[in-house]
Amino acid sequence: MPSPTYSVVFSGQIADGFDLEQVKRRFADVYGLSAERLEQLFSAKPVVIKRDIGRREAEGYLQRLNQIGALARLESSTGEPVKSPASAQSVAAPAASLTLVPQQPPATPIQACRQVQDDEPRRLPLEFHGQGGEFFRIWIVNLVLSVLTLGIYSAWAKVRTLRYFYGNTRLDGNAFEYLADPRAILKGRLLMVALLAGYYVLSLYVPLVKPFAGLALLIATPWIVVRALSFHHHHSAWRGVRFGFEARLGEAIKVFIGWPLLGVVTLGILYPVAVQRQQAFIASHSRFGTQGFSFQAGVGPYYRMVLGIIGLVVLGMIANVALSLTGSPSASIIVLLLTYQLIFVYVKVTLTNLYYRSTRAGVVRLGAHYGLASYSLLVLTNLVGMLLTLGLFYPWARVRTARYAAEHITLEAEGDVEAFIADQRSGASATGGEAAELFGVDLGL
Repeated sequence: MPSPTYSVVFSGQIADGFDLEQVKRRFADVYGLSAERLEQLFSAKPVVIKRDIGRREAEGYLQRLNQIGALARLESSTGEPVKSPASAQSVAAPAASLTLVPQQPPATPIQACRQVQDDEPRRLPLEFHGQGGEFFRIWIVNLVLSVLTLGIYSAWAKVRTLRYFYGNTRLDGNAFEYLADPRAILKGRLLMVALLAGYYVLSLYVPLVKPFAGLALLIATPWIVVRALSFHHHHSAWRGVRFGFEARLGEAIKVFIGWPLLGVVTLGILYPVAVQRQQAFIASHSRFGTQGFSFQAGVGPYYRMVLGIIGLVVLGMIANVALSLTGSPSASIIVLLLTYQLIFVYVKVTLTNLYYRSTRAGVVRLGAHYGLASYSLLVLTNLVGMLLTLGLFYPWARVRTARYAAEHITLEAEGDVEAFIADQRSGASATGGEAAELFGVDLGL
């Protein structure tokens, strides 16, 4: 059963201790309303300020309206009475003034104009509500049907999986959406299977084709990356606004081939620059609606990350040599595995924190605070669970990882989020002729 939505309705009532003209002026300043709209708003007839939003967002509207002395109420899409939050009663006003009034003719919505920026950034809560048992049922059905259909169902399995994780991830009370058509993914996978089959048959008769195939794959990598990101972004949405990714192939070649080759030629000296360029490329060519993302990190943090990796390698080698001298080969192997695991976790934590802390879109600033100890514990317990259950723990491991990400990724709004989203929605509809056929094939990545 879908969750109820709420509408914020205002009928011209003001809180005790406030002057009507003062409230009108503050309302006009906050929402930028004309005199005609202002009179309509205070005509004692119910006017919808915001329609069909989540409970948390609706309560936020009530709080902001109460701060300027305007008493509004919530109406649920289910028709059930809505109890106003305690924060909405903080204004000097009797409780009776917050009760629902008798239903009148349908309220007419007004266009909520841009709100003035808050003095303090507002945290947008990111939550994940998925459960391992729920995803296990989806995962096992996907696995069985994919095997029975010789992989054909895998396209539908991917969409079901992503829709589950998107739908259970909520930002500011609103779930993300994954909108891809499984048939588009199936087309891409069939294309890849045909290419691999052609390569295999050709290599049986022309052995020299193998090195050329490897070179062709290297050259095609930038195109594959851009294609996959374009498909994934275009079919991802939040609050009805799609994400997007647009980049030129020439720039992708420079980032995913040119800079890594320079890293190899310089014996790794320029490899941190290659990693920084790749993260900046992905972030700066992404967008939410019509608003592009920006990326601000320089190369310094990436060189510090490499120094950290070198330090971990040196410590692992010293410990390994010490254990070898004591005649403990099994302990030496364990140290090597733990060193590898620690390096993997360190790189993951560092790159994730760097990427999100350096990225923003319009009034929204992203952040992340992955911890080396907490993420190491997550990876280790997931690995132990997978080993003890012969892989059956995978759904729980994936859910735990998604929950960890939601708990450690932050978003803060430095302005009016509602106006920002409205701008993206109107901009997206204005450019609604975006060539959707360009996103009709997924390469299965």
